Amino acid sequence: MEPRRARRADDDPQNSQEVDQETDQDGTDARRAVPRHGDRAEGATPAPDHQDRAAQTLGDSSAGHRQHSRRTAVRGGIICAVGFAALALVVGTGVSLIPAQQLDRGRATTVMPGQTLVCPPSQQTAQMAVGSTSAQLHVSDLGGAPQQVRVPMSGAIGTGARLVRSVSGQGRPTATTMSLVGSGAGATSAWTSCVTASTGGTVIVADPSISDLMVTNSESEDTTVDVSLSGAKGAIDATGSRGISIAAGASKVLPLSVWAPGNSPVSATVTSDTGRIVAVARSRGTVGAETVAMSSPAQNLSIPAVPAGATASELLVSNPGSGRATVKVSALAAGGSFTPEGADDIEVEPNSTIAVDLSKALAGEAVGLSVSASTPVSAQLMATRGKDVAMATPAAAATSLQTAAPRGGTVSLSNPTDQVTRISGSYRTVKGQTVRFSASLAAGTTWTRGLGTDAGYLLVNADHAVIGGVWYSATGLSSVPLSVVSGNTRATRISVDAQLS
Repeated sequence: MEPRRARRADDDPQNSQEVDQETDQDGTDARRAVPRHGDRAEGATPAPDHQDRAAQTLGDSSAGHRQHSRRTAVRGGIICAVGFAALALVVGTGVSLIPAQQLDRGRATTVMPGQTLVCPPSQQTAQMAVGSTSAQLHVSDLGGAPQQVRVPMSGAIGTGARLVRSVSGQGRPTATTMSLVGSGAGATSAWTSCVTASTGGTVIVADPSISDLMVTNSESEDTTVDVSLSGAKGAIDATGSRGISIAAGASKVLPLSVWAPGNSPVSATVTSDTGRIVAVARSRGTVGAETVAMSSPAQNLSIPAVPAGATASELLVSNPGSGRATVKVSALAAGGSFTPEGADDIEVEPNSTIAVDLSKALAGEAVGLSVSASTPVSAQLMATRGKDVAMATPAAAATSLQTAAPRGGTVSLSNPTDQVTRISGSYRTVKGQTVRFSASLAAGTTWTRGLGTDAGYLLVNADHAVIGGVWYSATGLSSVPLSVVSGNTRATRISVDAQLS
């Protein structure tokens, strides 16, 4: 496709048609379809051939003995057949006496394992929104006793880290923190997704001189981490970035501005060989504040929810490999997909991080991005609006997505497939209101809808895998991706014994 400039934000969208939207006050839990697991028929095992076995055992050289053997074998086979028939009748009768309800309860059931999200410490006093397809979750301080809460919920949490947990059988949790600085036109906001801990990940910052790294160890044992840095000129050798100890149940600030002085983009890859951690990059300067959670490099990345109205847009790309990476970008907009000018053939040197200006190409339009590369890369899109910035980060495509929003905002859904996709969704606020919507998304398009200003829980279902996020521009500018409920991961399938339930 030819590189081109996007339509401006005030052009009329023609890609999708919203067919239903309503608001009610029922406050009921959002529901989603769960596939039924039917029993598989098993093939019958052939009964042993008693005639052949008897003939082999009783064989004799004389014809009389052979005839007698055959008659004996036939009689033996008949007796065995009658015995098996009687046994089958008894077993069949026994099974028929078991109530059908008990049989149904014994079928294999899909059960979601428990999951823990880590909400990293905030730069300012924060508010946290929590949601799930289940009615309750557990929330705690880092290392504190869990408290059961009904969801969706939203409340102030100070500046410390938080844990959000589900137990086996509950829906996956989702949580987002929000911190605000100032008010009015000069206000800034930072929304941060709470994520699961892992052995490592990568974050990219546009200006390391105003940034630091925050690493949280939510586990019960101490761990050590290594930090690898790369900039425009390649790998950065930073003294003190290896073998850093993080105590159990604690967070530590790492001096990114000391390790990488200057104001050109830098990526930081944080790894732990002895435990699981969560790392975020925090930036705060004259143009906004932002906290970005780590993600993993990949050859194909999807970046949803690039907000509308941005006055500047920069794609940050990091290549952690030892060979040159060729990167191509496709934008999914209201009028269809296109290749932004300057993003059709991006070359990224080994162990380096660059910025690509897409301001003119995107022209302030709400889009999702598809990034493909010849080797695994990390990528983020930094959007600037007024005196604040928002960092759109990679997310997985799935047929069922969710998030918890601290202040409503705008949902943005993009269809990366080559076919029309039907979507439906609901946004349940903490005040008990429910906003419902549905639409059809043409291939390669993006669709948006306002969710109001109240905190709540967003659930989206689609015929085919989509990517999505929520961006917020009422106070400052922020963007967070939707997380997976189902559609691209497998739940644990276990068999439930009716007698043990």
